[in-house]
Amino acid sequence: MRKLVLSVVAASGLIAPAFAADVPSATKAPPIVAVATTPVFDIAFGGVVMSDYNFRGVSQSNRGPSGGAYVEPQFITPIGTLYVAVAGYAIDWPSGAGYGFTSPSAEIDFYGGWRNSWGPFSIDIGAIYYFYPKETFNGFTGDSDFWEVYGKLGYAITPDLSVGANVFYTPDLLNYGETFRTIGVAADASAVYASLTGKWVLPWKANDVGAFVSGELGHWWIDDAGFTNPLVGLTDPSYTYWNVGLGITYKAITLDLRYHGTDMSKADCGAFLVTGVPNRSNNWCDDTFIVALKFDTTVSALK
Repeated sequence: MRKLVLSVVAASGLIAPAFAADVPSATKAPPIVAVATTPVFDIAFGGVVMSDYNFRGVSQSNRGPSGGAYVEPQFITPIGTLYVAVAGYAIDWPSGAGYGFTSPSAEIDFYGGWRNSWGPFSIDIGAIYYFYPKETFNGFTGDSDFWEVYGKLGYAITPDLSVGANVFYTPDLLNYGETFRTIGVAADASAVYASLTGKWVLPWKANDVGAFVSGELGHWWIDDAGFTNPLVGLTDPSYTYWNVGLGITYKAITLDLRYHGTDMSKADCGAFLVTGVPNRSNNWCDDTFIVALKFDTTVSALK
């Protein structure tokens, strides 16, 4: 989708946001900080280099390497953690002839919200704005910016085994609805993404080296009217996405080895990328294996 549909790299529940994320994915964000008895200010930050920037099953970097970083100020109170943040990622959208995409210089995510935990239960509620600077007009659109609201629930079955459920909603994915309306076409580009996640920390650790396995299964419901009708005959862009992988950790560093897949056919991918050519050959939506090296910590952890 214009952003190749977007912009959390990842591995569900493993890295900082991302368009891209998922947001704080897919996703995405640092671990929930324990509730303090008095207000405490902290800053989480980190970065990632990866063999491909994948967002909900679709490459954002033309199947090439990418990198990103984030900074997340946190205000930890007795009723939970309030946070605001900014993250940036290198992207490379398919902006050539026949694609409905612009060519922005990067993806910048602004997000914020509230998170808290009660025993094994956790919750995270917030919003994220995807900003694509220096977009060029492609004859169809020159503005792909959009926003999502999200809610995440988590449950720790044991200290090492946890599950989660996430939902993201946008009224206008990649600003397509507004773009179509400016050319006189009534369109709706609202979308809902929902997923289930799981993570198991493996029962061994030596010299600060540990490991975990995790995965995500989700579906993106994208309103047909925003894509099918205006482009005459393209298939429904909604699809199912999944990932599964192994993470190897050393202190604040994680090496993530992950396989991403979808149920999209070539025609589905054509609709999703708004190519105007349903069976156009491309590998933007193909299943893929991605290696990512991540660093995540907080200012308080460095003291």
